[in-house]
Amino acid sequence: MGDADSQRDDQIVELLTGAQQQLTRYVRTLVPNRTDADEVLQETNLYIWRNADQFELGTNFTAWVCRIAHYQVLTHRKRQLRSRLHFSDALVEQLAPRAAESAARRGDDVEAFESCVAKLSERDRRLIDLRYEPEATVQSVAERIGRPKKAVYYALGRIRAWLLDCMQRALSERRRG
Repeated sequence: MGDADSQRDDQIVELLTGAQQQLTRYVRTLVPNRTDADEVLQETNLYIWRNADQFELGTNFTAWVCRIAHYQVLTHRKRQLRSRLHFSDALVEQLAPRAAESAARRGDDVEAFESCVAKLSERDRRLIDLRYEPEATVQSVAERIGRPKKAVYYALGRIRAWLLDCMQRALSERRRG
């Protein structure tokens, strides 16, 4: 394998890595069962890698992989026709464009949220992390950090309001940009 092939492989890996979250959301929107969705995603990634030479560098990689995923979903559906719950082909065709749009929007939301959380002070981030641990309550967090329950409620409310405002600003800036 030559340097050009190696460079192309590196570019495909970079593009696929960058598109993976959106591709995952796209497939999970069209396949209701998470295990099945993960299987379709794996088949999609395998197909993409095996057929990467068909992708024209410089064109829209995400659109290309979502189209491949669309066909993988249809193939999966044909195999699963005996399943009790499945979408009709017409519904899948109707949902596909919306799923791509929704996946992109949710990706923007996640990026905005992660960016805003990163801007929190370490103390506020720790408080949020503690509150959203499995089965945590405001009372258990208050006991754990040695603060009154009311103070924890107030702090969480302040942090949530700030996160919401930060996300709205970030998403608004992205829409304008």
